[in-house]
Amino acid sequence: MEPSAIGSAQWREIGDLLTSLWVVVLLIVVFAANIIIGHNLIPSLVATSHLPRSVQKTRPVFYALAILAFALAMFFMSRVVDLSGVLRDFWPDYWI
Repeated sequence: MEPSAIGSAQWREIGDLLTSLWVVVLLIVVFAANIIIGHNLIPSLVATSHLPRSVQKTRPVFYALAILAFALAMFFMSRVVDLSGVLRDFWPDYWI
């Protein structure tokens, strides 16, 4: 089975799909970095006295940023799933 020709509207949807997919990847990296900083790095550096104890107060900020990044990643992932329907327009068996 050969894929059919792709029009400009479909290219635009494919561009939106790829953009959303890259945003998901970026937001997951931001989520992971905030979790690593807030849950591992800060307590470790405070325990070894490389950072003052007052830095412990910044941990909730990193957790909040991680939760926000994860929620946004899930939103954009739902957009990816929704926009993936464009593949069916020109290639009906896109799971092969």
